[in-house]
Amino acid sequence: MKHLLLQLTVQVFLALCCFVPFTAAHHKSASFPGYGFGWYDPVCGHACNSAIASAPLTCTSMDHHSGGGHSHSPTSPECRAGDTAFLTTLAYCMHSWCDPDKTPTWRREKFWETSVTGDEHVLPKWSYSEALAEVRERPTVEFDSTPHTVLDQTVVVRRETYELQSKFMTNFDYIELLQTTYIFVILGVAIGTPICFTFAARLPYLTAFIDHIKPYLVYPATIGNYNVRPLPWLLGNSPTVGQSLYIVMFFIVNLVLSSINYSHSQPHPWGFGPKEEILAYIGYRTGHIAFALLPLLILFSGRNNFLLCITNWSHATYLLLHRWLARIFTFHAIVHSVTLLVTYQGTGSYPTESTLPYWIWGVAATVLACAMLLLSHLYFRRLSYELFLVLHILLAIFLIVGCWYHIVLRWEYNFYMNWLYASCAIWAFDRVLRILRVVKNGVRHAVVTELGPDHVRIDVPGVRWVNKPGHMAYLYFPMLNPLRPWENHPFSVVSTTLIRDAKLEELPVAVVSPADVVEQKDRTSLRADADRVERYAVEAVGATGVTFIIKKSAGLTKMLKTHDRLLTLLEGPYQQTLTSDILKCDRVLLIGGGVGIMGLAAWTRAHPRVKLAWSVKSSAKALVAELDILLKSVTDREVLIGERLNIETLLRSEVQAGYGRIGVVVCGPGAMCDDVRDVVARLGRVGNTVFTLEVDAYSW
Repeated sequence: MKHLLLQLTVQVFLALCCFVPFTAAHHKSASFPGYGFGWYDPVCGHACNSAIASAPLTCTSMDHHSGGGHSHSPTSPECRAGDTAFLTTLAYCMHSWCDPDKTPTWRREKFWETSVTGDEHVLPKWSYSEALAEVRERPTVEFDSTPHTVLDQTVVVRRETYELQSKFMTNFDYIELLQTTYIFVILGVAIGTPICFTFAARLPYLTAFIDHIKPYLVYPATIGNYNVRPLPWLLGNSPTVGQSLYIVMFFIVNLVLSSINYSHSQPHPWGFGPKEEILAYIGYRTGHIAFALLPLLILFSGRNNFLLCITNWSHATYLLLHRWLARIFTFHAIVHSVTLLVTYQGTGSYPTESTLPYWIWGVAATVLACAMLLLSHLYFRRLSYELFLVLHILLAIFLIVGCWYHIVLRWEYNFYMNWLYASCAIWAFDRVLRILRVVKNGVRHAVVTELGPDHVRIDVPGVRWVNKPGHMAYLYFPMLNPLRPWENHPFSVVSTTLIRDAKLEELPVAVVSPADVVEQKDRTSLRADADRVERYAVEAVGATGVTFIIKKSAGLTKMLKTHDRLLTLLEGPYQQTLTSDILKCDRVLLIGGGVGIMGLAAWTRAHPRVKLAWSVKSSAKALVAELDILLKSVTDREVLIGERLNIETLLRSEVQAGYGRIGVVVCGPGAMCDDVRDVVARLGRVGNTVFTLEVDAYSW
């Protein structure tokens, strides 16, 4: 019923528009203003058309009022199409004011067919050339713009009347051209910055310089020692200095390009004063910028963001930028709404405009943007992340619907829709790829084993992923909560062979060659060895797959208990941290806390010089015992139970060892990650040791 009412509203409103002079017929273009489209192209045609638009024609119907008075109704497209005086006056005006070089006859004819009647589907009875040929003598009567004077003969449009329209239209199209150009600049800055910095880091002469500035810009947090862990009172997460520079730079670019190069044209044909005219232009520009930021917002939040493939910026960085871009988007939406509200109040048209459907949908979209911003606060995300995520997606859908109707009900389908099409396409692309990843991995059944009261081990057999460090996957457990089967959580990927591989090494060398066994053993011992080979072969097959160790917390993971065949879906693997720069280092230091060891496990086999430092709470002894095989495979290790790692001492000892370039990978609680970030930044500013830091942490 609601959808039917919306459709009916749209149809009624568009039907009414057919009777309003100069509807948006010529505004239905997918090209952007100044780049294949002009609101008033050609200016001379639109200026002449608008100059005589207010004049009633002989075919214009009359409205009779109860008091005995009467007034003219809006002239219909059919009336304009067949009115001789209107067509000849317009043709003569265009002939008089159109520059034959800038606006040749073919362009005038095109304008004539699409815009003269106000409805591109209603064609005038004559072409432009035919209407001009009907003007046998030069008209001498000047056009009278008073609303009650009927246009019943060919008249001359005065220079003052024409220039009032043409000056405004030329200025408006120029401002719209600047608007489009500035939007392309904003998007270019947003996407081009990470691309440029990524490729700059690969240039041979900039490597040393970038290594030098990382401890000052890339590694340290902007506010104190807060980055992964939230600021006090859950105010949010502090970005790094480099991330802050991007955010400030992008905000300044938006602010400047939203504020410059406005000019007014007075007197204004729409009745705007100088103040209202400038405010209107600001409103138009900020509204368009907000539309253009929508695809960028969705792109930065996606798991399949193409920038992750071509830049060295992490998914966590793009998620943080997504939040800040959302604030800038909301800023533009609010400015757009406020400036146009003041504009229409100043002209006295607010009571009429504010009741139109397009206005109501625009207000709804702005309110939804503000609501999303408020409900995305860290407090609500931590209160119930699953509820936040569902609500966030629903509000985003309603926001796009509001933007859609805000445009369709005002302009029908034009270039603004490009941004909405792009937003929907990016969202759909990300979702389809996520589904395809799940389908590719197939339906799996995991073995869940409880490791003490706080941790569980999940083995998913049969999944053959390359054992590369820095990768993660999203796990779905549809049967744990059938009411919300879409819930999923990210976890570090560890190949099961890293944990069980050592068991295969216990096989005696003799079993490698059955012939040797026959020579050395009798029939009884051969059968015993065959049984052992079969048993270990089964274990070897069981070792193919991926393993996750998860700490129970509120929500879905709290429901995980011992299970032999838990229905599991896997989405991934995704690259969480970059590995190339770390693996080029002379030494790799792995620092972990709690289940953060799972984010470091694959690194233990990726570099010949690895040191592992891991601390766990006393209650997690079972976790240490479970990973005994993995720990024994690392020669240089430091494992603390019930104690904290001394990050400062740990890193200083590596510096004193004389390594020229040290790679540091940290995965663990937020406080540990932030401590490592702080110490690496401080040590990187002194001495000759170069640090490469990767923080593998998931932030709310």
